[in-house]
Amino acid sequence: MLLERHVLSTNEPAGPKILYWWDPMMPAFRSERPGKSPMGMDMVPVYEGAAPSGDAAATVTVLPAVMQNLGVRTASATRTSLTPVIETFGTIGFDESRISHVHVRAKGWVERLQVRVEGQMVSRGDLLFEFFSPDLLVAAFEFTREVQRGNTDMAEIARRKLLALGLAERQIEDIRQTRQLPERIQVFAPRSGAVARLALAEGMFIAPETTLLSITELDSVWVMAEVIESQASFVRAGMTAEVRVPSEPGRVWAAFVDYVYADLRPETRTVRLRLRLANADRALKPNMFASVRLASAPREGVIAIPGEALIRTGQGERVVLALGDGRFRPAPVKAGIKVGDQVEIVDGLREGDRVVTSAQFLLDSESSLVGGMLRTGASAELPAPSGDRIWTEATVAGPISSDGTVTLSHPPIPAIGWPAMTMDFAVDPKVPATALIPARRLRVALARNPDGTYSVVAAEVAP
Repeated sequence: MLLERHVLSTNEPAGPKILYWWDPMMPAFRSERPGKSPMGMDMVPVYEGAAPSGDAAATVTVLPAVMQNLGVRTASATRTSLTPVIETFGTIGFDESRISHVHVRAKGWVERLQVRVEGQMVSRGDLLFEFFSPDLLVAAFEFTREVQRGNTDMAEIARRKLLALGLAERQIEDIRQTRQLPERIQVFAPRSGAVARLALAEGMFIAPETTLLSITELDSVWVMAEVIESQASFVRAGMTAEVRVPSEPGRVWAAFVDYVYADLRPETRTVRLRLRLANADRALKPNMFASVRLASAPREGVIAIPGEALIRTGQGERVVLALGDGRFRPAPVKAGIKVGDQVEIVDGLREGDRVVTSAQFLLDSESSLVGGMLRTGASAELPAPSGDRIWTEATVAGPISSDGTVTLSHPPIPAIGWPAMTMDFAVDPKVPATALIPARRLRVALARNPDGTYSVVAAEVAP
């Protein structure tokens, strides 16, 4: 014989009667034989007296030993206050409400340029450049002539003409005092700030339609940020924010939302925000990246659970209720906002309800928690009666310890709803220790003890 089967115990397994086999994901499909459902899933047995129906069918019992091995933990649904916090990013930009553009009102040629680079700081009234303009020169001649004649009315008309052509009041007064025509027309800075744009050079021909310089103040800057569509309802003008930049680690700027744009950007599905913040020391530079933290208005008196307790599927949202005494039941819920590790529950839970917060991946069977629990250690109110034997294959993971226990690795055991796992079992003294050799593959018989745990009562070499 090429294969010899060494039998250490000849007791046959016994258990409850199987009514039919089914796939919990296809409740309407039943079979008299084990196998795969039309969806390709392994079917599980339904035992006599335990046909699934309503909440009672969904209520299952997890054995104490299995709960300990799976590390099942629970938490209470509590009434609390949640403050939605939005984390996003933005870009530092100029405060466009504090930008002045410099134009001339008469054609001419630039002859002397005092500002030569972008970013140069200027003060209000500083000379920016001088240019020659024939039209202004003619108007200045008319003003000088009327002043020399002493014709006050005509002199005033000529002065207003010079102002309309863009000549500064100070240069007009110089002409009045000296009664001499200026060689060039002077242009002064309308405000203090940095030169954000420079579009002229000496010798260049300029005209009224050309923007020659742009000057902006840097004591205040904008942050242009974006939030995703689902967060749009949480943002509003006037709400406070915190801004951080990589160049200043640990530093936080207090800001407020100055404006929420009315449109949604279709390419990114985001809503744009404009934040204004003070920049007295000018540490914030335009085009810097910034992280933005927005704190919305708190939602008071909401029911909340730990986020890890919520199970999201294509069919909806649910939790697993802990009913006590090892009993669990899935319950559909409607979730609201998520803040940190807490999730608001709008409907489906009451204050004080206990929900499972760990081992969700073992409790979730995608569309039916009943089938999921049958495969994860829940017995669906069908623990094997004390004294009955459940046979399964197993691999010995280690020698028998001094307290009479052995570590076995076994596949799923549908009869008692256990998943595949490695765990310790007490060994009946009648089982020879020589049978439990490490790494040996066996068929073992398990018997349920009065405390809900299982012991190895028989073993034989697996084929």
